[in-house]
Amino acid sequence: MDSGQERSPSLQEELAAATKARQRVEGALRDSENRARVLLEAASEGVIVVDAAGRIVSVNGRTAQMFGYGREELIGAPLEILVPARLRERHVHHRHAFFAEPRVRPMGRGLDLAGCRKDGSEFPVEISLSYVQTEDGVQALGFVSDITERLAAERAARQADRLAAIGRLAAGVAHEVNNPIGIIASRIELMLLEAQDNGLPPAVVADLEVLHRHATRIAAIAQKLLSFARESPREHTRIDLNAIVREALLLFQRDPGHEAVQIHTALAEPLPAVVGDSGALQQVVLNIVQNSRQAIGERGEIAVTTLHEAGQVRVVVRDTGPGIAPDVLPKIFDPFFTTKADGTGLGLSITYGIVRDHHGTVDVESRPGAGTTFTLSFPVAVEPARA
Repeated sequence: MDSGQERSPSLQEELAAATKARQRVEGALRDSENRARVLLEAASEGVIVVDAAGRIVSVNGRTAQMFGYGREELIGAPLEILVPARLRERHVHHRHAFFAEPRVRPMGRGLDLAGCRKDGSEFPVEISLSYVQTEDGVQALGFVSDITERLAAERAARQADRLAAIGRLAAGVAHEVNNPIGIIASRIELMLLEAQDNGLPPAVVADLEVLHRHATRIAAIAQKLLSFARESPREHTRIDLNAIVREALLLFQRDPGHEAVQIHTALAEPLPAVVGDSGALQQVVLNIVQNSRQAIGERGEIAVTTLHEAGQVRVVVRDTGPGIAPDVLPKIFDPFFTTKADGTGLGLSITYGIVRDHHGTVDVESRPGAGTTFTLSFPVAVEPARA
């Protein structure tokens, strides 16, 4: 054989080379799939892959956690189990329309979208859609975000802005009303003192008493307006919320009409301190307990609990009252909104503002016939640095 002539590779060598090449490609594919899987599992949003028949092909762990299912429960299930029953028929139509013309886009722009957990509860979501071409045909990718906290923060910000604007108006009105109503009330008091000496008829005295009563009520409303505006500076110190709760309940029990309501307390000990104004926070607790008392009616129970969790100190007030109607619940912190014939609609607005001033939150859960729960949450006071 001519030593200068190159030797052709044998069939065995060609097969070995092809095998190595195939292994390299398969290894690269596995690496790519593993990277994709790691990325999907690390995503903070839910990722759902759906085939053209509407069956779930794949989900990441965040999706299972968000909707309350096990991953194995979702694979192969119809996508519509994740959609509230009232929206499923419409969602099927949207799904068919997407597969007819797949493209990358947000879903339901301008619409309020909702997901449905395994337990039937609903929550607001945002969804972005994409697609991928596979051997089995086009598959849709949905990227789902639970926006409950974001919407709550946006509502709180809007409420704070609205309260600030109304507070400025309220302060101006209160200042303008305070002086003249004080003069009116004082003059009526003098007239009542002189009524006997001047021999005023009983009917006139009765009219003066009515005028004095209503003038006093106007003065009280003006004072509440100033409290709502919170113009006076408050001194914030480290305080024990358990002590605040005990003092508020002591004041509550001194008022007539509480006897038909049973008060139960479960105060966590020891409870970390919070930073705040003790008088203002006592007013908050008292306002909520009195609100629960008024809601209960003739007989019922109020449970007041304190606890420490997730860096927050919480005060929870539950009552056995009739609950709050769904259409009323979003309005209860609005200034001047009241369902009571003699209410001013400022109590819970003042409460909300004070809690916000203390960098806290107030949440309400209520269902008609099942009572109401108020939860106040405040950040734990930071321990002073040691020298």
